[in-house]
Amino acid sequence: MIFFKNIIRNFLFIAVLSTFYSYSYAQNQDTSRPSRTSAASAALAQDTLVSYIVKKVESYSFKIKRDRSAIKRNIKVNPIKESLPKIKKTLTAFSKRLSEKGRPMNLRGLNTAGIMLQENSDRLMSFQSTLTDYFNTLVENNASLKQIRNDKLLRISVTDTSLSRQMLSVLQSAIQLDSTQKSMLAKVTVLKNKVSVLLLQLNDIISEINYLTINVKTNMWGQEDESIFNDKWSDYNQSLLATTLSAFSINAKVVYIYLNNKWDTISFAFLLFIFITFWCYSNMRRVKKLAEADEVLAQVNFLKRSVITGCLMMFFTCLPFFFRNPQMSFLHICELFRLIALSYLLYPFLSKSFKPIWLLFILLWIYFAVDDLLLEPALTERWLLIIADILLIFICIKVIKNVKEIFITITDSPATKPLAIFCMSISFLSIVFEISGKPTLAKIFGVTAIQCLFIGITLKVFSTMAIELIYLQSEAYRESRFSEFINFKVLQNHLRKFLWFAALFVWTVSLFIDLDLYTLEARRVGYFLNTNRTIGNMSFTYASVAVFIGIIWLSSIVSGIINFFFTQQKSKDAVKKNSVGSMMLLVRLGIWSIGFIIAVAAAGIPLDKISIMLGALGVGIGFGLQNITNNLVSGIILAFERPIQIGDHIEIGNKAGVVDEIGVRSSKIKGFDGSDIIVPNGDLLSQHLINWTKQDRRKRLNFQIGVSYDADLNQVKQIIQDTVEANQEVLKDLPPSVLVDSFASSAIEISIFFWVGDLSIASTTKTNVMIEVYTALTKNKIIIPYPIVTVLRDNKEEENL
Repeated sequence: MIFFKNIIRNFLFIAVLSTFYSYSYAQNQDTSRPSRTSAASAALAQDTLVSYIVKKVESYSFKIKRDRSAIKRNIKVNPIKESLPKIKKTLTAFSKRLSEKGRPMNLRGLNTAGIMLQENSDRLMSFQSTLTDYFNTLVENNASLKQIRNDKLLRISVTDTSLSRQMLSVLQSAIQLDSTQKSMLAKVTVLKNKVSVLLLQLNDIISEINYLTINVKTNMWGQEDESIFNDKWSDYNQSLLATTLSAFSINAKVVYIYLNNKWDTISFAFLLFIFITFWCYSNMRRVKKLAEADEVLAQVNFLKRSVITGCLMMFFTCLPFFFRNPQMSFLHICELFRLIALSYLLYPFLSKSFKPIWLLFILLWIYFAVDDLLLEPALTERWLLIIADILLIFICIKVIKNVKEIFITITDSPATKPLAIFCMSISFLSIVFEISGKPTLAKIFGVTAIQCLFIGITLKVFSTMAIELIYLQSEAYRESRFSEFINFKVLQNHLRKFLWFAALFVWTVSLFIDLDLYTLEARRVGYFLNTNRTIGNMSFTYASVAVFIGIIWLSSIVSGIINFFFTQQKSKDAVKKNSVGSMMLLVRLGIWSIGFIIAVAAAGIPLDKISIMLGALGVGIGFGLQNITNNLVSGIILAFERPIQIGDHIEIGNKAGVVDEIGVRSSKIKGFDGSDIIVPNGDLLSQHLINWTKQDRRKRLNFQIGVSYDADLNQVKQIIQDTVEANQEVLKDLPPSVLVDSFASSAIEISIFFWVGDLSIASTTKTNVMIEVYTALTKNKIIIPYPIVTVLRDNKEEENL
């Protein structure tokens, strides 16, 4: 497109210029024959050319000003130029440290160095990309500037002096800008070369760091150093104090570098913390205004102590999981704040004998955290590590012996004793490794022991507070429509199981991080999941299979949660629950369908494979899945037609009960004897179904009673009529009926019919009415005769005897 525009523009320019010169030539050749037409044409050509030149001058001036302004700002080059000396100084320091003789850096120091160097590598790559783009932009601008300098139109003599000065100014500005651009191109080229050299040096250092890291991890299981009893002070480069101060300084820089580009993640986590804190504080205020606030808050421990501190503890527990492979210094900072909040929450609930144990645990954790951050080995550090391991073993033994006496009002966890035994074993191995000359393993196992115990306590308190949050929510809004569907006791049991699973997963991940195995195992799992595998002509990865199964499983979880909230029998208003609960089948079917579609799309399964699978499924349905398909389709019909709803009293065949759940394939009926009756949905549509509560919950009841032939039937009817109508549970808008039914052998049978407003009280009302009728008839001296009972069988049995 630009090529054609240039051709058209040059063509117009040549045409105008040719016209102008032709008219000028004609005028010079024949001045004796003035022609008005020729003069007018020449004037028109002159005006057209001037107008074209003016537009070009304006365009060139704008472009020159824009390019000059961009060079003057110099925003792309100056920050890079200022940053390169600092990066070079960092590389020089690392090179000097790696070339020093003596003890090499420990594993934590190598990991920290790797993080800092990788951050600098990312910065240099970004600088290189920026400089390359800027260099290409300058080259393009210089090419267009060259076109301005070579434009012959700017060198044409025009009569307009102002325009002539502007043309000259554009040419001079273009020449000056060309010189400036070439100078800037030279500077950018030099910076590019410097960045490239630094990148080469940095990649060499990173390669050496990676080699040393692999070497340390490989050799740490062997004889890495002398036994601690044979070690000498002169073999170490620095004292423990100097090593500690240096580690603090370097780790502070590492944390700054690590968090420098992650403020968006931190901001999101902080906003989430504010939301949860506001939610908890709002629920706590509402609960305190209740009449039974003391009784409700008696079930709450940690959040009653302090809502803000509890939310801070949960925030610093969850914050590391917002980052992918968080840096260890950052983890320890989060753990320190978490330990402070946890101590404030937990200390009042500790028994008197375990409060000093907790203070000792805090001191040990601080030591292990500081020791884990040390980048250089020291002999004093090795001796202190053995002492700290011994003290930690003492704490674990104390916990194992007095596991029931740790807390005052908090329930003991069944995992406390196994966790203490595990941590004690790890601490003992740390001592063995330190004595046998394996300081790297000793430090890893020592830190892992204290971290496992600390994380176990943290997850125990975290899970308890999560349950307390749900409890406060259910109590603060107990009158809301949503809370009517929440049975907190059932929800608590489900939530506790989930929290146990989540805590076990988090504890396992933390264990792998502390053992420095997380990255290695993550790579192995990633390689296993992402390797292409084939079955016949179909290619797949275990990752796609896991994504498919995971989304289907997540859909079932969401469906189960919805089913749980809207089918738990907590509300006494069964009619309200019917209209909501019966629609859950459609919602669950929709969730399953959407989940299946998302799973197929996420797993990358081709549509032709889906059609083959559906075809195979159709063949299976045709041969052996008719009943299952019938039940599935029947479930959809039940959801749309709604002949029954959750909470309905129904009878099907010889079974009766209350509809408890309408599923996709089958429905559950709660029998009146407490049994759960599973009925396929196909039977609910194909068999005769009696629904006692389809329109309303009223029910007609009846019973019979016999009176003597000597009784006055009119009087008997009136007594029974008055007695039944006097009962408060009997409906007045549907008056009872008293009918003479038959003349039996020993009495006149009378049938009584009446209605009650709710079938849930039918049996009780019928019993009360029968007692009241019997009492009224007896009071009026109306005889209720005994039936004539035949005793032929008894006589026959006596004769046989």
